Amino acid sequence: MRRVRITLLAAATATIGVVAVGDSVSARPEATPAEALDRIERVVTLGDSYSSGSGIHRNASSYDDHGPEAHSFDRSTRLGSSACQRELDETPGPRLAERLGAESVFIACAGAVIREIPAQVRAADIPGDGDGTLVTITIGGNDLRTVRDENWPDALVRCITSARCHESSKNQMANLDDLREDLVETYRALGEEYPDITVRVLGYPRLMQGNGRCDGVTGISGDEADWIDEQSDLLNHEIEVAAARARGWTGADIRYVDVTDEFDNHGACRFWQRDRYVNDAVFGDSCRRSQLADGTVREHWTDGPLNVSTASFHPSSKGYDAYLEALDSAVPSSLRPTR
Repeated sequence: MRRVRITLLAAATATIGVVAVGDSVSARPEATPAEALDRIERVVTLGDSYSSGSGIHRNASSYDDHGPEAHSFDRSTRLGSSACQRELDETPGPRLAERLGAESVFIACAGAVIREIPAQVRAADIPGDGDGTLVTITIGGNDLRTVRDENWPDALVRCITSARCHESSKNQMANLDDLREDLVETYRALGEEYPDITVRVLGYPRLMQGNGRCDGVTGISGDEADWIDEQSDLLNHEIEVAAARARGWTGADIRYVDVTDEFDNHGACRFWQRDRYVNDAVFGDSCRRSQLADGTVREHWTDGPLNVSTASFHPSSKGYDAYLEALDSAVPSSLRPTR
């Protein structure tokens, strides 16, 4: 039987800000990864909605952690309710743990941003130097901001409702350099505190894959779809660079996992495919978050026939299958149980 432990971030009393690091990170020579245990004993799932399971259900109120506390939990940490949109049965972390015969520790929460990862790490209660622990994480998508100072999820919704969104200078990405350095510091802190840990940093899929046309998403043209996928490529590049730099600094086994091949030809634009791996625009109830310039996070629940749900442009169940296979292939045979 699979062992799953849900730890609520409300147990962590503070959210630590991330300090950007300088260009000297890239100049440091890469160290040799620390020697690990013979096998993985626990899989810790950290990060945002692409780790928690957003997209599996149409409505935010349908997730495993839905309950009466959903509208009254501590919004400084944003855990303890269906707002986190945790789905334990279909997300890759718990399923990989089952394959490995390991414990699953599930912390990921929809809407998470980089500065919340230190508190998620504390809530995971990783033992010792991290020996025998595999951390899987997606993070950075909610930190990506446009010149208009919208986060990336809100910018995607704008593309549904605004014509030719890709041509507006206000919709271009404005903080890629800062995002990369924040990621470097976050991964570096994890590797320094737990030098024997195994970390797999999962990238994001190319969401649309229209190749010049997008018949499957109302309001998105082919040119807009191609532009959206280009932004995914830019974000993934920064995540990959950050993981490599953190590995070089610490010697910890921190590695980027590219998922674009697993999602190839299964994007939201391909309406004629019944096995799309990414949802198109989904309408239903949602808990949407906005991060203000001062770092404050605001949440508001919305509903209605024209409300764009937070399930939009997230992996479907088959998309999470693809994530699982990418993650599984990134676990070395030396850390798997012997048969």
